Formats: sequence, C-alpha cells, structure tokens
Amino acid sequence: MEYLKNDSSGTDDDLPNHRIIRNSRGVLLSGPMRIPSGPISHQTDLADMEVQIHCIETEAYDAVLRAFIAQSDVLSWGKEGLITDLRKELRVSDAEHREILAKINSDDSIKSISVLQHFGK
Repeated sequence: MEYLKNDSSGTDDDLPNHRIIRNSRGVLLSGPMRIPSGPISHQTDLADMEVQIHCIETEAYDAVLRAFIAQSDVLSWGKEGLITDLRKELRVSDAEHREILAKINSDDSIKSISVLQHFGK
C-alpha cells in the first residue's frame, strides 16, 4: 500500500515530540515536551524543565490525595504514611499540601463521591 506524504503510515512521527529525561533522582520521565524556539540559555532551559517536573509532581500528589479522600474521609495510618512519603519524594511543600487539600475539600464532586462511597458500604 502506498502512502501520501501527509498520510499516517502507522509510525509515531505525526505525534507530539516526546523526550525521555532522567532527573537527579534517577527517575525516568517521558511525555510531550515543548520545543523551545529561538536562542535559550542552558540555564533557562534547565529551570524550565525543573518547573515542568514539579508541576507533574504536584499533579501526581493531588491525584493520589483525591483518590484517598474519595475512598474515605478518614485516612488509615498506612495511607497517612504513604502520603508523607509521597510528599518527600514528590517535593510537595507544606504550603502546597495545604493548598491542594483545601481545593480537594471544597470540590463538590469529591464530596459526592465520598458520601456515596460511605453510604454504599
């Protein structure tokens, strides 16, 4: 079968640019990364990458915390310990934790899920 230049040939060359990056802790990160245009200093590029990594870290922490709170209003000791470990590994500050927790506690969809979960048992 012949493919035209603008046809997808089943390869991933028409997908967003993905890079695999190993951070200072040895963790592999991959995903769509924006390609900087124009001259950018190495230091600015590294700072931008650190900001992007921290955004991913806080999003991951937020998702886990949302899931735990949706499961139950009261967290088990095991989940409390896991949250503490996640905060350290994902570099979530006390201020960020409080902000995320406040957002989750004011989220009506999480409240609804939690109530349904409680009455479903």
